Amino acid sequence: MAISNKLRMCLLTTGMVVLAGCGSDNASKATPTVLQTTVKVFDTVANCKNKADVPSCHFDNGVYVIKLGNNVTDAQQQRVMERVKNMMQWAHQDVRDQFAAKRIIIGLLENESAITGTTGEFIIELNDQKGTIIDGIELIYIDNEGKDETLSSTTYQKLMQLYDYYVDGNANTATGTALGVAYGSFKDALLQTKVAAELQSLAYLKYDECNYGNGQLSTVASERALGTPTPCIDSEDSSNIIANGKPDETHSLAVNLNPGALLGTVYEYQVEADKNTAAGELSGSSHSKFIDAGKLGSGVADGLTDQSKLFVSWANPAFLPFKQYLDTYFFVNKK
Repeated sequence: MAISNKLRMCLLTTGMVVLAGCGSDNASKATPTVLQTTVKVFDTVANCKNKADVPSCHFDNGVYVIKLGNNVTDAQQQRVMERVKNMMQWAHQDVRDQFAAKRIIIGLLENESAITGTTGEFIIELNDQKGTIIDGIELIYIDNEGKDETLSSTTYQKLMQLYDYYVDGNANTATGTALGVAYGSFKDALLQTKVAAELQSLAYLKYDECNYGNGQLSTVASERALGTPTPCIDSEDSSNIIANGKPDETHSLAVNLNPGALLGTVYEYQVEADKNTAAGELSGSSHSKFIDAGKLGSGVADGLTDQSKLFVSWANPAFLPFKQYLDTYFFVNKK
């Protein structure tokens, strides 16, 4: 018996695609609905509080937002969880699939000094078990030099770093490759916008890769971002050798950590410009400061007090590759 085209389409339906109206005369007019992956977000993990527990800890795939300090409130935890859910809902299906296959931890803690005693031992042991018990961990502080990071958009910054370092993990996926291309385009654009700025006698934008270089920066000065010294020098201890970028003990990966770190701050600005924190590695020439304002990557002075701030603000066209990347992979479902 010959199979009609309509029935053939119904038989080819997969678990991820639902073809409305199969078996009806209206099937050919129906619009396929793609079911998006849901990334699970957890607020606790059972029987996992101390260093000795870690070998037996069980984390399901998804993102855990867990309290690591006694002073962390439910409201602070909920603010972080809401931002995690936002990113997962807004992201491209490919990004969701990647997060849904990993065990990611965001720990809430009072401040850096609280990483002591049993709490610190637990955090360090978890971090040491990346790739076995968990896939990645970041911390958010409720009192970072007086700043409650749950009130700002820091969660997005941390998630983007986790995505670059552990979720994608430089696995040469389309999304990961596109991030590398966007970062390279940003560095190229810094040089191009420097020329444009100098033609107008304006300050130009610089970016220092040393802080997130992780010992992986090229020794060739021309291959470093404009504004990155060669070699990198520890401003607090000149005897400390960080020539190719400050090593990161937490993210002990043999990769340049700058793409995820910088993209995270761009994400923050694009979503919550009133609550973001611009990357401290961004600065202007002639000792001018980076201006945390402007229409992202636009090349126009809209939203700025004057034209002179154009190239040392978010309006610098060098940020356009990041905006295009985020719009494609992280804001595709954002209304």
